[in-house]
Amino acid sequence: MTELSARPFSVSERYPVRRQAGRWFLDERDIHVWRSSREQVSSSDAFKRRVLSRYAEVAPEDWQFGVGKQGKPYLLDAPCALDFNVSHSGEWLVCAVTAGTPVGVDVEEAKSTRDVMTLAQRFFREEEVAALAACRAAEQCDRFYDLWTLKEAAVKARGEQLLFGLDSRGFALAPPAGIALTTPGDGTTAQYLLLDLLPGYRLAICWLPETQLQAKLQVFDCCDSGAVRAQQPPLRARTPQD
Repeated sequence: MTELSARPFSVSERYPVRRQAGRWFLDERDIHVWRSSREQVSSSDAFKRRVLSRYAEVAPEDWQFGVGKQGKPYLLDAPCALDFNVSHSGEWLVCAVTAGTPVGVDVEEAKSTRDVMTLAQRFFREEEVAALAACRAAEQCDRFYDLWTLKEAAVKARGEQLLFGLDSRGFALAPPAGIALTTPGDGTTAQYLLLDLLPGYRLAICWLPETQLQAKLQVFDCCDSGAVRAQQPPLRARTPQD
């Protein structure tokens, strides 16, 4: 099995954060990914509220949320265009934020004790199960979570129902550093990204711009104290861009 590249694509130092009236500014190509350990924040709800308040003159406690038909939360009466998605696993939480473009994020602790082949046979497409079975044993766990996080991010970005949507899209991880969609119906603008954000974890993003855009990815640490630190993790793989 060919390994995916670890070279960075679009990283933070190329796109410095801009501020508008004391708040952080997102343009249509930005994807900001925030991470925090559970020790640094009081709750997942408090984490997302603090993150969102960096982009608008709204106190964390004043954000109002609605819930879509399949459970995806969204902002009510937001003063600017924002979309967000939160995921947590093990000791970590992540929140992705965009300038209104639908986004889904999923982080999973890659637990080697799980029977990943049994899970794949239950939730994955036939061709994905075959590709996973062809992996060396040492690679199988990480590759399973690559596929799982891509699928869950795709479902979350669209606000679909999780368990019924995992096999609706098939993915293949292809060198060099490529993610290929093996099922039709996603259109040409959907983008998928795999990040090396945390040791022992896998993280994927699904981003759904209406037109062909090159995503600008930036990653930050955040905690309840308000401290922020930019990170520069490599983007391991993405869908090809014209």
